[in-house]
This record gives sequence, structure tokens and C-alpha cells, in this order.
Amino acid sequence: MLPLAQMIRNDNWSAAQAYVDRQNIGIIPEIRAIVNDPKTDSTTRDIAYGYLRRVRTLDSALLLAQGLGEGGRSNSVLGLIENPRAEVYPILKAKLLPPREEKNKKLLLVMAQMPVPENQRIADIKPYLEASYYETRYGALFGLALLDEPGGLERMAHELGTDRYQRKQDFLTIFYEYRAWRIPKFVPVLIPVLNDPLPLKDIGVRRRNEDGSESYMTPEELRYVRAWDYALNIIVKTLNLDVPFKIADNVTYSKAQRDLVKQKLRDLGYTVTDEPYPVTDAQ
Repeated sequence: MLPLAQMIRNDNWSAAQAYVDRQNIGIIPEIRAIVNDPKTDSTTRDIAYGYLRRVRTLDSALLLAQGLGEGGRSNSVLGLIENPRAEVYPILKAKLLPPREEKNKKLLLVMAQMPVPENQRIADIKPYLEASYYETRYGALFGLALLDEPGGLERMAHELGTDRYQRKQDFLTIFYEYRAWRIPKFVPVLIPVLNDPLPLKDIGVRRRNEDGSESYMTPEELRYVRAWDYALNIIVKTLNLDVPFKIADNVTYSKAQRDLVKQKLRDLGYTVTDEPYPVTDAQ
């Protein structure tokens, strides 16, 4: 077994990190051998791709592109965003299935950020607005909005009108996961969501009762992270707003806190509404 694979298998993280740092670009052939070995388990393969992110060369980017959707998991996605190369674009494009079959929104989100001509990226991504799977459509929608394709923000607003909580959560989570979309031009499309009470995640504390059942200890108004909590978190982080309360994931914010953020947005010149998006037939 190759040295790095053995260290990973033994959970010897400090030794593995030191080994990768010593090898520098010389680690790439070893990682290539690990990830291409059919005997490598999925966890070891993913961790090996993670170490590859520390070596930002063309060869490492090409190997990360190979791993996207094939064992690289989030490390391939983040590694390519950290080390974008035009040369990986054909590899990514070749991975795309037809719109009726493609399920990987991350592939589209990464393609949108690669340094090739914008018109090429738009042409390749746009057909996936008609994809069968809504998450794939979201990948196309976000990619085209990033590239300033006409109608991009309007499509975002339409989707944010959905009353399907899982879809709204998946949509808003993209802002959490990808820094490329946490930029001021997307703030206006998020402002109406500051008024959206749709519950997206149950964070209520539960207790076990004597009869074996469970009940919630959390008051109903604090039990859920709602759409407006997601929007506040994203907006404050995007604009680096100075607020007198902690911004964290999986927490709820009071009306007073939301109103304070709205006032700060008004002070910055944004048009602020007190109404959520009307419910749309987002598909």
C-alpha cells in the first residue's frame, strides 16, 4: 500500500499532512495512483482528493476534475473553485449528461466558475434550465445569473416564491456553500426572503417521555430555522454588516433583528420591502 494511503487508513493525520507538505507537487502521482486504484475505498479516495487541494497546479486541477462526481465529492468541487483552470473545462463538459438525465448541480456550478469565455459557459449551461431534476435546474439558474445572462435574477426571484420547503432550502443553501454567489448583486433578490416565514429546518430540542414518546421542549416560534433566517445570515455575511448579535447557522433571529438588518440595507441604498415573494408555480 502506498504511504499516503496507509497513513489515511491508520487515521494518522499529522503524519499524512507532514508527508504531503514534504512531497509538495511530488504527491500528485501518488494521489493519482490511490484514486485510480479500484481497490481504494471511497473514504480514502475522498481524503486523498482533499490533500490534492493543497497543491495548486494544472496537474492537480486535472485530477480533481477527473474526480468530480466520481469519488472526489466536495473536495473536487472546492479544489477546482480554489484552483480554476481553463484546461479542466473540457473534462467537466464531457461529464454532463443530457438535461433529462443530469442530476449533479455541482458540475454546473463549477463549470460556471471556470476561466473560459462567458459565451461558451452560457451556451453549455443554458439547456439545463429545462433539466428534469430541480436541483440541476438550480445549478443552471445560479450559473447563468453569475454570468449576467439576461433574466437571471428574475428566474431566481420566481424560484424563491416556491412554497416547497425542501426546494427553498436547497436553493438558499447554495449561497452558504459557494462564495461566488455571496456578492452584492444577489442581495436584492434575497431581500423579500427576509419576510418569508416558511420553516426550512427543525432545530427543536426534544425530550423522551416516560411512555417512550418524544415531545418538543422548544417553543413553536423558535423550533424552526425559517427562510428569513437563511436570508439574514446570507445578507449579513455578504455585505459584512455590523450587527450587535451573533450570526451563526441553525439559529433563529427575532423580528427586531430582522428589522435592524432591513434598516441597514435601506441606509446602504437598497430598496427594501416588508412583503415576501408571492407564491409562484416554481417547478
